[in-house]
Amino acid sequence: MTIRIPLAVAADVTVYPERDGKPMAESDLHREIMFWIIHLLQRFFAGQRVYVSGNLLIYYEQGNPRKSVAPDCFVVWGVEARLRPIYKLWEEGQAPQVVFEVTSKSTARGHEGQDASVRAVGGWRSIISTIQRATI
Repeated sequence: MTIRIPLAVAADVTVYPERDGKPMAESDLHREIMFWIIHLLQRFFAGQRVYVSGNLLIYYEQGNPRKSVAPDCFVVWGVEARLRPIYKLWEEGQAPQVVFEVTSKSTARGHEGQDASVRAVGGWRSIISTIQRATI
């Protein structure tokens, strides 16, 4: 008689923080525009299988909590619209299709470089990277 014991799949015990320690917005105007985009898109897609969020950490490499981004707003079609503490690509099975970043003249260049590298790794197809604001 042979007894077979199934091998257990190793669980991911990596801790993925819910905060990155960075400020949410550069200014009141930045925050207002970011919230406006998120809420407008949430209302537009209400009742559909579309997840809209923003300033939420997106982890794009399992086992590596340093590989994350927190776009001002992002949209994912085909994923349930529910509250999440973080977004793990390998668990959700779908990367954002659209990412919005609200920038100022001083931060636009940093976003452009980051956007290109993360887009290649994260797999999102479209990105709207710069919404310039007037200097106040």
